[in-house]
Amino acid sequence: MTGSRGVPTGIQAVVFDFDDTLADTLVARTHAWRATFEWAGIKEPSAEDFVARQRGIPLQVSLDGFEHPRGMLEEYRASYWAKEPGLLRLFDGIPELLKALREANVAVGIVTSKGRDLLVRGRAAGTLVELDELGLSWLAVHTVGFEDVSQPKPHPEGLFRVLDSLGAAPEATLVVGDSPADILAAQNGGCWSCLAGWGIPFKDRELSKATPDVVAEHPEALRMLLGR
Repeated sequence: MTGSRGVPTGIQAVVFDFDDTLADTLVARTHAWRATFEWAGIKEPSAEDFVARQRGIPLQVSLDGFEHPRGMLEEYRASYWAKEPGLLRLFDGIPELLKALREANVAVGIVTSKGRDLLVRGRAAGTLVELDELGLSWLAVHTVGFEDVSQPKPHPEGLFRVLDSLGAAPEATLVVGDSPADILAAQNGGCWSCLAGWGIPFKDRELSKATPDVVAEHPEALRMLLGR
């Protein structure tokens, strides 16, 4: 699927979202929210429904939608970052896509609504920890998390920070993400946008919120689209 602008051309940089785009963290997040909801005594929504609604939204913002006990966010973070190794993985095709981009000298960065570099109850946490676990520590220097910006997605502040780090121009950058917030951030920043269809299945109503330039059902489809 392509939008009215057609297929992105002249791409010199690709900026990815992290959760549900590069990394499959759904199992780890759902387990942590299930434990947190049990701690908080929350019956509705279910942890699964809450995770599905949260896509692309910072944790604190997603918690503002319903009444919850004090300390719930801290409890979730502690539960999530205490997870055992092996609960997250790269999506099939992502290693090959990243390898092809690097070989073609295409700059790569990350903008995530997750924390980048945190300390949670004495434990090192954040996207940098997960990048290291996944063998992607080379991306750390070009990663922007929620603590690095004053305005989260869909505002393009985080995107602009990564573009500055990469030395890339918006018109030559493709933003890849799974949520409307990612697509809107790309559009607000003057970049090309790609909806990643390989993570959590997206619904038609989400496309109506933000129409991407392209939709890729698999990382290999994106690699072929970029001619890498």
